[in-house]
Parts: sequence; structure tokens; C-alpha cells
Amino acid sequence: MTVYLHDYAGGPYATCLLMVGFPGKLWSFTQFRTLFVSDDLITQGPELTSHVVGRGQGIYMPMSLDGVNAYESFSLVFTNKAYNGSTIQVQGSSNQLLIVSEYNVVSETGKFRYATGYITFETLSFDPSTFYSLVGANISIHH
Repeated sequence: MTVYLHDYAGGPYATCLLMVGFPGKLWSFTQFRTLFVSDDLITQGPELTSHVVGRGQGIYMPMSLDGVNAYESFSLVFTNKAYNGSTIQVQGSSNQLLIVSEYNVVSETGKFRYATGYITFETLSFDPSTFYSLVGANISIHH
């Protein structure tokens, strides 16, 4: 299954917000000990006008001293008719400077109960003027 996350890391429509960071340091996506919380729109296609299938809700934190590796734990919460109320829980760490990153699928609910697998995320575009990122999520699960 492929879905698309629409992430705004700033501005008036922010869906990824800074929660806490290291006192006296610049809080950023590459600063060790900085914690972000996200609630991104998930659509069936890459366009913002595409059919909404759910939300990507969770936390993100740079976990290496150099800021390269980041830890993510979040749920893909489905709201569309086919999978309404079902979730896929994603967790792991990855080099956040890579265009494609891979994470574990660690648990699921609803129609995905007892599934196993992995998910890859690929940053398809980023607009620095609006802080908007389009991320493709390729979900490979077996159940």
C-alpha cells in the first residue's frame, strides 16, 4: 500500500510542532534532544486534494549527538471507509539525511491486527517558503 503524508513543519498550518529541546541550543530537526510532535494528513494520492485516508500522529526526535539519526514512533490512523479505526504503529531510528528511510511496523489494530512488516518513507518534495513536505509512505505488511 502506498499513501502520502503532508507535513507542514512551520507556518500557520503547522502539523509538526516543536515540543522541547536542549536549553541554550538551537532547536531544530538535527539538534540532539529536540522533540517534535506531528499530526499529518494522509491521502491516497500525492495531491492535497486527493482522497483522505487518515492521519499520521506521533513523535520525532534526533537521537545521535551529531543529529544524523532520528527516532520516530507514530501511528498511521485510518479514517477512510475501508480501514476506518484501524492503525499501523511505526517505530525505529534511521539516518534522517537519506531520501528514503525504513522503519519497523511494530503493532496494528483493526483490519491490520497481527500484521508484520516494514514501511519506507521517501521525501518527494519540500518547499522551504511554506515548510511543506510531501512524503510517500510505502507500507509492506503481511497478515
